[in-house]
Amino acid sequence: MNGPSKLRPDFSVNGIGQPIILLIIFAICWGLLGITAGLIFIAIAYGVYALLSLAYSFRTSNPWFLAPFVFQLTMVLFALIAPKVGVFAVSEASFKPLFLILFVEFAVLVYIMSTKKLRWRGREILELAAMNVDDTTNGFTERPRPLGKIDCSKNELAGFTLFIKRSLIAWPIHETNRIVLVPITTGDEYRLPLGFSSDYSESTWIAIDNDGNVQAQISKKDYLKYKETLAFDQLVESLGELFIDFFEKYNNGEGVRIMYDLN
Repeated sequence: MNGPSKLRPDFSVNGIGQPIILLIIFAICWGLLGITAGLIFIAIAYGVYALLSLAYSFRTSNPWFLAPFVFQLTMVLFALIAPKVGVFAVSEASFKPLFLILFVEFAVLVYIMSTKKLRWRGREILELAAMNVDDTTNGFTERPRPLGKIDCSKNELAGFTLFIKRSLIAWPIHETNRIVLVPITTGDEYRLPLGFSSDYSESTWIAIDNDGNVQAQISKKDYLKYKETLAFDQLVESLGELFIDFFEKYNNGEGVRIMYDLN
């Protein structure tokens, strides 16, 4: 994606907010109950994160989520066996190799995060949809738009859906006669992907039915992320065409080009 962004800056603190909160609670536990209590909290918190990472790996079919899962389990072990203060404290000699293991795991995580392998691409989808839209002739409407048709078999559509999910481009919702693809943006990473809800009525979505007909809609909250009041119909049409293009590239064995576009 080249050129200036058409989206407003994302000031979400989800990525850094969680570790800051963990540190604050750890400090409170340490101050009130002692360092062992603080480490127990860290072990519980990272245990929960490990379960979420494992669930994410299974639900998205994305094996890269196993990397944070292993790191988080190691952090649980780190907190529990810390010399002198851990619940199951070990000697310093036995503890030292864990530092090297954590360093290697952290380096792997840095690589994964820098290459966006664990990042939902909803913001990039919105950016690509707006790339060729410059008109500001109308605003948001609630009405989904039919946007064309793709020629695909059920197996091809199923394969494309798996690719979209595994690549974190969008979350698929299977309905009776169609598949709905919901791009996930910051702040919505858990609700749909972890199964807490299946309601996409207030989300941006792209639907492909069993006959290959394509529909799309951009949610009001996502539309308001644009700096300007872009022509809504053109924006939705561009979103649908984007996913039609994604399907054609995938079907031609060019999935890597999709990721190149998103990067």
